[in-house]
This record gives sequence, structure tokens and C-alpha cells, in this order.
Amino acid sequence: MSLRYPEQRNFSCFFVTTTFSRWRKFGNIKAVYEKLADSLVFCCNKYQANISGYVFMPSHLHLLLFIEGSDLGNFMRDFKKYIAQKAFRDLDIVSKDIWNEGYDRIGVVSRKVFITKLEYIHNNPVKSGLVRSHEEWRWSSAVDYYTKNAGVIKVYKDW
Repeated sequence: MSLRYPEQRNFSCFFVTTTFSRWRKFGNIKAVYEKLADSLVFCCNKYQANISGYVFMPSHLHLLLFIEGSDLGNFMRDFKKYIAQKAFRDLDIVSKDIWNEGYDRIGVVSRKVFITKLEYIHNNPVKSGLVRSHEEWRWSSAVDYYTKNAGVIKVYKDW
């Protein structure tokens, strides 16, 4: 199978954004974030990927993901498919379209870009008015970076 974005072969770290269809706020439904976390952990294990940053927002999510570039599309397909088919069925959420088509990804080319994207991820809940301080948002890697606690997903910090 050919790669939809052949240039992504040149990268191993990506800033990824994916959005619920029509920016619906599925994240406000109890247990959706847990299902997102479970699916990400499963896909990380399957594709030998590491998450260095993440945030789950009511209508979308951002990831800083270390993965072989040619596996990114398969990772995202499996992640979104699991959420759309199994997780939402388990939660009795009926919807034909869970996700916007595709996902946005940027190859992270330097430590400076990485830190910029990580700060953006961590500040997202603050800018959206969900919390006052980024480490208060449970569904973010900010918990791992700014407190002594572990977040809901194991974070790879050896970057």
C-alpha cells in the first residue's frame, strides 16, 4: 500500500490533531476520555510508538507521537476505528460519523518545535477555560511534566 503522505517517512516524531465530527463535544460524555486513553495505549503497544505529549479536549485531541513515519496512518486508522466501532457502542453512543475525515500531522524537525508543540498541548485546556492551570487538566501530559504524579497515559520523556 502506498503512503498517502510520502514525506512523513522522513520523520519519527509527529504533532497530530484529530477532531470529532462537526466539532461535537463527545469528550463531555462520561467515560469517553477513558476509552480514548485505552485505545491510544493499545495502538502504542501494537505499533511500538511512544507518546511524549497529549491532551484530550471535548471536541478534539492533540498528540506528540514518536512512531515510524510509515506506521502513522495505520496507527491513526486503528485508533479512530476502535473509538468509532467498539468504544462508542459500549457507551451507547449512536452516531454515523464520529470523526472528521483524516487527521492533521506535522513532522517535528527540532527540539525547539517539539517544545513549542508540547507547550501548545499543555496550554489548550487553559485557553479553552476548562482549568486555570495546565496541570489541573487530568487528560493531559502536563500532569506528568509539571507534577510528581503520573497521568492517565505513560509519557515518553527521553526526547
